[in-house]
This record gives sequence, structure tokens and C-alpha cells, in this order.
Amino acid sequence: MPGTNIARRYPSALNYNQQILLMGGMQGLSGTNYNTVEMLDLNDENPKWDSNLPSMGEKRCTFASALLNGLVYCAGGDNDSGHLSSCESYNPEERKWSSIRNMNTKRSWLALVSTRGLLYALGGLGDDDNDQTNTAECYDPRNGKWENIPPMKTCRFGFTAVVLNNEIYAIGGLCHSSVEKYNLDSKTWIDVPSMNESRWGGSACVVDDLIWVFGGVNAKTVEFYDPATNKWQVSTNMDRKRDSPCVFSV
Repeated sequence: MPGTNIARRYPSALNYNQQILLMGGMQGLSGTNYNTVEMLDLNDENPKWDSNLPSMGEKRCTFASALLNGLVYCAGGDNDSGHLSSCESYNPEERKWSSIRNMNTKRSWLALVSTRGLLYALGGLGDDDNDQTNTAECYDPRNGKWENIPPMKTCRFGFTAVVLNNEIYAIGGLCHSSVEKYNLDSKTWIDVPSMNESRWGGSACVVDDLIWVFGGVNAKTVEFYDPATNKWQVSTNMDRKRDSPCVFSV
């Protein structure tokens, strides 16, 4: 895969119709925050990153993104003004960004997933870097409102989340190998067996009904969780340690 046009730390990325959208991030450890977007079209025979896309309305790093009903949603993060509750959506067909209602809570280093027509924002850092939270909320695009849902059992930031079998899995975070899942029907959080190692800044995706988790700070291992056996298993190592990698299935 070709290198991106801009080196980005703590961006967010997702796969839209075999087009990888890479958004925001920052330069280096404490440099400029970006609102720019670039795209890699995997449908092309020789794909190259294209930076000729509209920029987000707000510069952000350490934010999260998810795809819902053909729109790309970006939530929270931080920039020079501090931690953010702001959110925005992108229509790839119209090539247009639009602001949506702010979350109820400022969230940096959060996780964002979509399921059953709703967005779910989980955890993160709240008003400042010492404000770890276990709160969660969901957004309904039909009425444009965020509503709080039951909090996670554990405060988490720098973690990852996925949806599998109508349940939301919250995975890892700073000093955490623990995992929990939210049952959408019972509206309760349930403990899941822990990973084989703690992962702060790990990333995950679902492939063939398995949850795959990659990297994190000082981690290059890859492991997967099989809900049929309720066990985690280490699969392989990446070629290098990767902090907050962007991971998606294609």
C-alpha cells in the first residue's frame, strides 16, 4: 500500500465502498492539528492517495469515526481549543461536510461505532487529560439527538470498539487488557475474557465473525477473539510496533 500524502499521528480512517478515507490527525507529537482528508481508492488498479477532498469543518486528532446510512460521522477528539464534544458528518456523494449536534460530553480518545441505525460514543477523556470516563451515549440521526446509555463498567480511553452479533465490544485502553460488551437488547454491560496483553491505542475490526485486535503502544502483536469459544488467541506479529494504527476490513 502506498504511503499517505501527509504523515498523520492519531487520525481516523474507515472504508467506504472500498475507498479508504483518512481524516484529521496531527503533525508529530505536539504539532499542527489537521482537518484535511485524503482517500485511497482500492477499486483502482494502481491506487494512490488523493488529497483533493473537502476538509472537515474542525481540526481534530484523537477522535473517532463511523459509517452510518451512507454518511461518515466524526466525533470528539481534541485540538488547540481542548477536548471536543463537536461532531460532523460527511456525504461522500455530495462531497460535503455538515455539523451535527454536539455530544453530551466532551470526549477525546473515545470509541465510536454504529449499529441498528444509531451511533454509539463510548468512554474517552472528558474535560481534561485527567478526566477518564466510562460514560456512553447514542445518536439518532432521525431526531438529531444524543441520549445517554448505561455507562461501561470500566473507565477507558485510547481503546477500541467493534460490533459483533448485535453487541458492542469495548476493548482495552490505558493499562487495560480487559474487555466488556454491551447487549443492545438488555441494555447491560457484560464482562468478556481479557486479551493476552494490555493495549493502549490498539485497533480492531471484525472478519468472519472474529474480532481482530492490532498493536497499541509498545505492541506489535495481533490477536483475535472467537465468541464461539469465548477465548482470545495470539495470531502473529506485525513487522513493527504500531501505536493507534488505522485498521479496517476490505
